[in-house]
Formats: sequence, C-alpha cells, structure tokens
Amino acid sequence: MRPLKIPEMLAAGRLVRQAPDLVFLGSAIESAERDVLAADANVATFSPWADAMLYEAGLRAARVIVQAAGFRIDAGAGAHITAIDAADAVTEGAHHTVFVRLHRMRRRRNSFMYESTPDPSESDLAQARIDVRSVIELANQSVESLA
Repeated sequence: MRPLKIPEMLAAGRLVRQAPDLVFLGSAIESAERDVLAADANVATFSPWADAMLYEAGLRAARVIVQAAGFRIDAGAGAHITAIDAADAVTEGAHHTVFVRLHRMRRRRNSFMYESTPDPSESDLAQARIDVRSVIELANQSVESLA
C-alpha cells in the first residue's frame, strides 16, 4: 500500500494546516539530539532501549519536517505512521529509503514495547543511528529554511 500524499492526508484529517513555531521546532530538534545521545549511552548495556530511543529521535525529527512545512499531525491512532509518511511526502520522496527504515524501526520499537522480540543487532543499531542522524539533519534544514 502506497503512503498517502499531503492533499490526501489533509482531506482525511490526518494533517491540518498550522503555522510553524520556530521555538517549538528548535526545542524538538534538541530533544531528538538528546535521544540520540541517550541511545548511544545504552547501546552496549541494553540495545532494545537504544533502538527505541533512536526511533523516538527519528520520529521527533520527522514531526519537525512536517511542522516546518506548515502542518500539524493529528494525534489519533496512526499518528506515528502519518508523521513518517508526511515527512516522506514533504521531502518529495528524496529520502524515501530512510523513511521506510524509520517505519521498520517503529515496528521493532512496538515489538519491543508490546511483545517479546529478539534484540536488534549491532548492524540494525548502526544503520538506525545513520538514518536518524540524516532525518535530524533534514529537520534542521527545514527549520533553517524558515529563518
């Protein structure tokens, strides 16, 4: 199933137009950066938490991308999926592979939080960190373009 486009998300009420708040967006990026540092501190001792923290950092950054584009994400069921899909749509699919992997991280996080699942591998975590750093960079660029 293909992700919805921005007009479809607006029509479905998943996104609402809202002016960006630069202070809030900057704070969200700082939180994402802290999540990455927390993940780094947990890689060796508890990799599932590190993976969940990386996912949260990527999700925060995806939200920033969407909010910097002038949208608020509906907080209902599926909000995480909407945030990632909307960030992919806002960036016109130029980073689609990263957002697909962020969805994979979301599923691993859900499995860790709600089910019993194997720990993520070192390569899973290394790729997750690379992907999250790139989403944070995209978020920074989105905010900088507003200034």
